[in-house]
Formats: sequence, C-alpha cells, structure tokens
Amino acid sequence: MSAAAGPVLVAGYALAVPFSVYVPGFLRLWRRREPLVVVAEELGVALICLGWTLRGDRTAVAINATWGVGLAAALALTRKRKH
Repeated sequence: MSAAAGPVLVAGYALAVPFSVYVPGFLRLWRRREPLVVVAEELGVALICLGWTLRGDRTAVAINATWGVGLAAALALTRKRKH
C-alpha cells in the first residue's frame, strides 16, 4: 500500500464526483458535452483508478475503469444534441 494513494484518490473523486453524482454537473457532462467537463471527469476517473491500484484493490480499479471506459464510449457513440 502506498502513502500517495490517499491524496490521489481525494483528487480523483474531487474531479469526478461533481460531474457524475451531482445532477447539474452530470447534465453539463451529458447534455452539453462541455469539453473541460469531459476531461475533468475522465481525468478524475483515471486518478481514482491509479489510487486504487496503489492501494492494491483490483475490484475497485475494475469498477471505476468500467465507469470511465463506458462513459467515454457512450459519449463517443451518441450524437451531441442541438439546443
């Protein structure tokens, strides 16, 4: 277990949660597809996966990686809506 895992997880969750759990943030991510929001979400998920890797929890890495890859695929496969 690495001592760096804690701060990495905090940074990752701080970036990802506002755009995945908080409804207005998710709407910015999904409906408006704001580029900085998409990058922040994906960077947050990558940091979360790194943090759990440093802690040695393969299950948490798999769950979070599935979310990150699934979200990226969904965003890529669906069209941006016109407002």
